[in-house]
Amino acid sequence: QLTEMKAAVLFFPLILAPATLAQSSGNMPNVMNQLNIETIGKKLKDVIGADIKKNRDLLQELLDLHHNETAQIYKYIYESIEKLSKETFLTMSEFKNNTEDNLHNMDNTMKQNLQNINAKVESNDE
Repeated sequence: QLTEMKAAVLFFPLILAPATLAQSSGNMPNVMNQLNIETIGKKLKDVIGADIKKNRDLLQELLDLHHNETAQIYKYIYESIEKLSKETFLTMSEFKNNTEDNLHNMDNTMKQNLQNINAKVESNDE
Protein backbone atom coordinates (compact mmCIF):
# COMPACT_ATOMS: atom_id res chain seq x y z
CA GLN A 1 0.00 0.00 0.00
CA LEU A 2 2.81 2.34 0.83
CA THR A 3 4.34 1.82 -2.61
CA GLU A 4 1.03 2.51 -4.32
CA MET A 5 0.59 5.63 -2.24
CA LYS A 6 4.09 6.88 -3.14
CA ALA A 7 3.34 6.27 -6.83
CA ALA A 8 0.05 8.15 -6.55
CA VAL A 9 1.73 10.99 -4.65
CA LEU A 10 4.42 11.27 -7.36
CA PHE A 11 2.02 10.86 -10.30
CA PHE A 12 -0.63 13.32 -9.13
CA PRO A 13 1.69 16.35 -9.03
CA LEU A 14 3.01 15.51 -12.49
CA ILE A 15 -0.49 15.66 -13.91
CA LEU A 16 -1.28 18.91 -12.14
CA ALA A 17 2.08 20.56 -12.85
CA PRO A 18 0.94 22.49 -15.95
CA ALA A 19 -2.28 23.55 -14.23
CA THR A 20 -0.42 24.57 -11.07
CA LEU A 21 2.11 26.58 -13.07
CA ALA A 22 -0.64 28.18 -15.06
CA GLN A 23 -2.61 29.09 -11.94
CA SER A 24 0.39 30.69 -10.38
CA SER A 25 0.95 32.80 -13.48
CA GLY A 26 -2.76 33.38 -14.12
CA ASN A 27 -2.67 31.70 -17.58
CA MET A 28 -4.68 28.50 -17.00
CA PRO A 29 -7.04 28.99 -19.99
CA ASN A 30 -4.07 29.75 -22.26
CA VAL A 31 -2.26 26.54 -21.26
CA MET A 32 -5.38 24.43 -21.82
CA ASN A 33 -6.06 26.19 -25.11
CA GLN A 34 -2.47 25.58 -26.16
CA LEU A 35 -2.81 21.87 -25.36
CA ASN A 36 -6.11 21.71 -27.25
CA ILE A 37 -4.64 23.58 -30.21
CA GLU A 38 -1.65 21.25 -30.35
CA THR A 39 -3.90 18.17 -30.10
CA ILE A 40 -6.25 19.48 -32.76
CA GLY A 41 -3.28 20.48 -34.90
CA LYS A 42 -1.81 16.98 -34.72
CA LYS A 43 -5.14 15.41 -35.59
CA LEU A 44 -5.68 17.81 -38.49
CA LYS A 45 -2.13 17.18 -39.71
CA ASP A 46 -2.80 13.44 -39.74
CA VAL A 47 -6.14 13.80 -41.54
CA ILE A 48 -4.98 16.45 -43.99
CA GLY A 49 -1.72 14.59 -44.60
CA ALA A 50 -3.63 11.44 -45.47
CA ASP A 51 -5.96 13.40 -47.77
CA ILE A 52 -3.02 15.09 -49.48
CA LYS A 53 -1.32 11.72 -50.03
CA LYS A 54 -4.55 10.25 -51.38
CA ASN A 55 -5.02 13.19 -53.77
CA ARG A 56 -1.36 12.99 -54.84
CA ASP A 57 -1.78 9.28 -55.58
CA LEU A 58 -4.93 9.98 -57.61
CA LEU A 59 -3.15 12.70 -59.57
CA GLN A 60 -0.25 10.33 -60.24
CA GLU A 61 -2.69 7.69 -61.50
CA LEU A 62 -4.34 10.27 -63.78
CA LEU A 63 -0.95 11.39 -65.06
CA ASP A 64 0.06 7.79 -65.76
CA LEU A 65 -3.26 7.12 -67.50
CA HIS A 66 -2.87 10.29 -69.58
CA HIS A 67 0.67 9.28 -70.53
CA ASN A 68 -0.45 5.77 -71.54
CA GLU A 69 -3.43 7.06 -73.54
CA THR A 70 -1.23 9.63 -75.31
CA ALA A 71 1.32 6.96 -76.17
CA GLN A 72 -1.42 4.73 -77.61
CA ILE A 73 -2.84 7.60 -79.67
CA TYR A 74 0.59 8.43 -81.12
CA LYS A 75 1.24 4.75 -81.84
CA TYR A 76 -2.10 4.53 -83.70
CA ILE A 77 -1.31 7.71 -85.66
CA TYR A 78 2.15 6.48 -86.67
CA GLU A 79 0.81 3.05 -87.68
CA SER A 80 -1.96 4.69 -89.72
CA ILE A 81 0.49 7.00 -91.46
CA GLU A 82 2.80 4.07 -92.20
CA LYS A 83 -0.08 2.01 -93.61
CA LEU A 84 -1.37 4.90 -95.73
CA SER A 85 2.14 5.69 -96.93
CA LYS A 86 2.69 2.10 -98.06
CA GLU A 87 -0.69 1.99 -99.79
CA THR A 88 -0.11 5.36 -101.43
CA PHE A 89 3.36 4.34 -102.59
CA LEU A 90 2.04 1.06 -104.01
CA THR A 91 -0.79 2.88 -105.79
CA MET A 92 1.56 5.47 -107.25
CA SER A 93 3.99 2.76 -108.30
CA GLU A 94 1.19 0.81 -109.98
CA PHE A 95 -0.08 3.99 -111.67
CA LYS A 96 3.43 4.74 -112.98
CA ASN A 97 3.87 1.19 -114.27
CA ASN A 98 0.44 1.27 -115.90
CA THR A 99 1.20 4.64 -117.46
CA GLU A 100 4.53 3.40 -118.83
CA ASP A 101 2.86 0.27 -120.20
CA ASN A 102 0.08 2.33 -121.78
CA LEU A 103 2.57 4.77 -123.31
CA HIS A 104 4.58 1.87 -124.72
CA ASN A 105 1.40 0.27 -126.14
CA MET A 106 0.34 3.62 -127.65
CA ASP A 107 3.78 4.03 -129.21
CA ASN A 108 3.59 0.56 -130.78
CA THR A 109 0.05 1.17 -132.01
CA MET A 110 1.00 4.53 -133.52
CA LYS A 111 4.00 2.96 -135.28
CA GLN A 112 1.79 0.21 -136.67
CA ASN A 113 -0.81 2.77 -137.79
CA LEU A 114 1.90 4.87 -139.41
CA GLN A 115 3.26 1.78 -141.20
CA ASN A 116 -0.24 0.87 -142.39
CA ILE A 117 -0.86 4.41 -143.65
CA ASN A 118 2.52 4.47 -145.42
CA ALA A 119 1.76 1.08 -146.99
CA LYS A 120 -1.61 2.33 -148.29
CA VAL A 121 -0.06 5.54 -149.61
CA GLU A 122 2.59 3.53 -151.45
CA SER A 123 0.00 1.16 -152.90
CA ASN A 124 -2.10 4.10 -154.06
CA ASP A 125 0.91 5.73 -155.65
CA GLU A 126 1.63 2.63 -157.71
